[in-house]
Amino acid sequence: MAAASLGVIVLGQTNISIQSAHAASLLRSAAEQTMAFSDPTPGRGEYLRVHTHANWLVSGNTIETHMNAQTIDVYVPGDPSRDWVLDRDWGSGAPRPGQKDTIHAPNGEFYGIPWTVISDQEIQDLPREGKALIDHFNAQYQGGSASRDEDNFVRITDLLRTGLISADLRAGLYEALALIPGVNASEQTNFDGKPGIAIGRSEPLRAGQRDEIIIDPATGLVIGERVVTTYAIFGVGANNLIAHTAIDYSIVGSAPPANQPAQEAGGPVK
Repeated sequence: MAAASLGVIVLGQTNISIQSAHAASLLRSAAEQTMAFSDPTPGRGEYLRVHTHANWLVSGNTIETHMNAQTIDVYVPGDPSRDWVLDRDWGSGAPRPGQKDTIHAPNGEFYGIPWTVISDQEIQDLPREGKALIDHFNAQYQGGSASRDEDNFVRITDLLRTGLISADLRAGLYEALALIPGVNASEQTNFDGKPGIAIGRSEPLRAGQRDEIIIDPATGLVIGERVVTTYAIFGVGANNLIAHTAIDYSIVGSAPPANQPAQEAGGPVK
């Protein structure tokens, strides 16, 4: 019996190793595709529009939770002296009933913090090679997450899911993800049904919650994210999606006028 149990453990570890190696291979391929693909770049009178169609688990005024679909458009100007624009329909989970925001702010600081999670200068200062990036994020770890590996995964995917990370850094972040233990891959679709490769990790110390970033293998662009519960917890069943997004990119000639001043209207994504 003990030998049989040991065999199951060894087989399980071997399977995890195979999955991780497969994910690492796909991430290296995504890094190569990223560097070969020309990111959409706006001219001085244009904007890069990053459109996110999201469905997130939210809680209301009671303990009940529900999924809430919303859309978020971020307009990044080709002229760096111009304001960024956030156009957001909060859906049924709006902080105020029917709330829709259009906010203009320098450098994308719509709510007083960078939309890209960290400042432009911090992004510029990040290394561009996978091992150096992991070493950098390891040095930032101060606890607070379920594990160091989870913290690294979240820091990297928080940057990637903005859709605003340049190709050279995006490629390095993919290489860094490949170095995190437990990262694996599967074929999935984003919230709008576009197929891609989901790079994910399940955190044992967070009831097995699985976070994924979805990549278009042809371009290396991030096209969405998913969060899946692998166990039933807090009223949510096993294998339920509690976050699912689609991200796409386009160059446009204008952005909508503001209806909200910066640093108002409820807070950042989610």
